[in-house]
This record gives sequence, structure tokens and C-alpha cells, in this order.
Amino acid sequence: MTFFIAFGAAPTVMGKKPSSLIAFNNKVKGNMLLWQRYGREICEELKLQYFVLKEGDGNVLVLFYRRAMLELFVNNERNLQFLRRMGYGEAVTLEQKLQMLKKRFKELCPHEVGIFLGIPVEDVEGFIKHKGKEYLMCRYWKVYRNPSRAEIIFRVYDTARSSIAMAVVGNTKNCGIL
Repeated sequence: MTFFIAFGAAPTVMGKKPSSLIAFNNKVKGNMLLWQRYGREICEELKLQYFVLKEGDGNVLVLFYRRAMLELFVNNERNLQFLRRMGYGEAVTLEQKLQMLKKRFKELCPHEVGIFLGIPVEDVEGFIKHKGKEYLMCRYWKVYRNPSRAEIIFRVYDTARSSIAMAVVGNTKNCGIL
């Protein structure tokens, strides 16, 4: 379970991304039960905070994050303006913003989750405007502007995942990262 979370949230674990989303369910080797039993302990080990965005029907959607990095990202002026347009005007603290995001998840997967995940605001806006079509490239997200910047970020995320995977392969006794 530790590797599952560490690999799924590798860019966040390695401090390269403000947050990562991971879905747990009982269809995949009972990982929801494992999450419920060991999640808090694993997050402490990985030095991550977590916030449950949605649960029900045998599924749990969890946002793993680094608090300082996420606060900086969502409070960036351009991102904050976008969030205000999306109805987050009264949400001042990070906790209030996360609660609003959770509320919005009850009905659908809200577009603004991209801001929380560290996706550039112009790509979140492009996704909304083009309804998920007409993108320039797609990997960790659909890119609508500045594909060269996105490619650099994708390589950083790939490197983080490789580092986590290599740490596990290189030390089967628990490598300190996991």
C-alpha cells in the first residue's frame, strides 16, 4: 500500500507537485480497506497531508498534498482569480477551499480540481473552453497552451516516479523514502 500511494503521488512525495489524486476501491486487491487501515500511518511516513474528496459506493477519492506548496499554488493571484470565478470567493483558508472542492465533487468532477493539482490555469481554462477537445498534447493533463513548458513538467513528474520505483527496487527492506 505504501508503494501504491508513493508511486501514485510520486511528484507530490518528491516535492515537485502540490497535490495528487488517488482513487481507492475494493475491486483492486481491497485497497480501500488497506487505505482505511493504514492510510494515516503511510501519510505520516511519506510526510504528506491528505483530504478525502469523495467516498461512497465502495470508492474513496483522496487528495494527497504538501500543505505549503498547495497553499502557494492556490493562492497565486491568477489561480485565485480563477477560483473566485468558480465560486470560491468566500473560501479564504486552504481548509475552506478544500471543503468547497469536496462539496463540488458531490455532483461532478469539478474543473477547478486542476488548479489544486498544479495544472497551469490556462490549460484548465482551455479544457473548459474546448470541452476537453482540440488540445495540443495530453499526458498528465490536456495541454492547451505552452506545450514546451508542459513537456518539462511531465519529465519532472516522470523522474519523480522513476525515483520512487528505483528506491523500491534498490532496497527491498524499506528505503527511507517508502
